[in-house]
Amino acid sequence: MANMDTFNSRITRINKGKQWAPDGVVHAPIQAARRKGRRGPVARLFHGISLPMAFGLGLIAMLVARYARLAVSGVPEGGGVLTETLLIDAVLALVLSFVLAQIVSMRSIPQVMVSALGVATGALTMHMAVHRAPDLFVQIFGPAWVNAVVTTTDPNMVLYGHLLQRLPV
Repeated sequence: MANMDTFNSRITRINKGKQWAPDGVVHAPIQAARRKGRRGPVARLFHGISLPMAFGLGLIAMLVARYARLAVSGVPEGGGVLTETLLIDAVLALVLSFVLAQIVSMRSIPQVMVSALGVATGALTMHMAVHRAPDLFVQIFGPAWVNAVVTTTDPNMVLYGHLLQRLPV
């Protein structure tokens, strides 16, 4: 009968939330209180703000990747300044954006996906910005690169859009 009384008193303590922990045993606090901060209105607000920041991070990564490849290999001879090296630039920018996202703690799946979307947008539309602000890009990339981009791309069409127009229907 003594065992039954001990058992019942133990069940009562558990139900009251006053469980006894023996010495040397680490008792972790309840995780629900800590998790509430991740779902609160302030956390949702900062997560919403982080998505445009992740998009900008992808754009910046594409700019840095193009600059790094240009610094290493120079302006290509064939005139396809953007089209010949697009895959190399995009892969380098994706890796760079992933590393930068990890550094600034943008680790959620939506943030990483939006960053990748920023890289894709930068890869396919950077030439439009070069057409609109060539003086700015001359300061960064040099006049030879800007001249090659302006002469080989359409200022109002997404890169590779001209290829889609030529496809037989």
